[in-house]
Amino acid sequence: MDILNAIGTVLFTSAATILKDAVVEAVSKRADLRGANLRGANLRGANLYGADLRGADLRGKKIQALRVFTGLYEYQVWSILFADGTRWVKMGCLFYDLTEWEKIGVRESNLSEFPNDGSSKCEERVAAFEFAKGVAERFVFVEEKVEAPTNSEAP
Repeated sequence: MDILNAIGTVLFTSAATILKDAVVEAVSKRADLRGANLRGANLRGANLYGADLRGADLRGKKIQALRVFTGLYEYQVWSILFADGTRWVKMGCLFYDLTEWEKIGVRESNLSEFPNDGSSKCEERVAAFEFAKGVAERFVFVEEKVEAPTNSEAP
C-alpha cells in the first residue's frame, strides 16, 4: 500500500493492507508524511507518537502546526493551528475549535467520565486543557501566499 500526498506522489510504501497499519509503520520508521492525504482514514487507536503531521489533511483542513501531548491526563491532548487560522484542541475524543470550547466549557464537556466535582481527576483534565489552549494560542499563524497567475496563465 502506498501513502500519497495530494498530487499523487508516493510518500511511503508498506506491505500493510490496512491504511492505519501503514501509517503506524511509516511513523515508526520516521517517514516524512507531511502533506499526506489521509482524508477518510480511520486512525482510531493508532500510535502516532512523534509523527510530523504538518500539512496533513485532517477533517478537510490543512494543518499548519500541531503538538500532541501525553501524560497530562488520561488521554492524548492535541493543540492544532489550521492553515485557515482556526485553533483547535483535542481532548481524548472531543475535538473543537477554541470558540466552541468556550461555549461548551471544558468542565461541562464530558460529565459522564469527568464530573465537574473539583476532584483531582477533574482538575487534572482542566489543567491539561488550559495548557493545550495556551499552546494553540501561542502558535504563530503564517498566512499562505496565493500567487497571481502570470500573463501566460491568465485567461
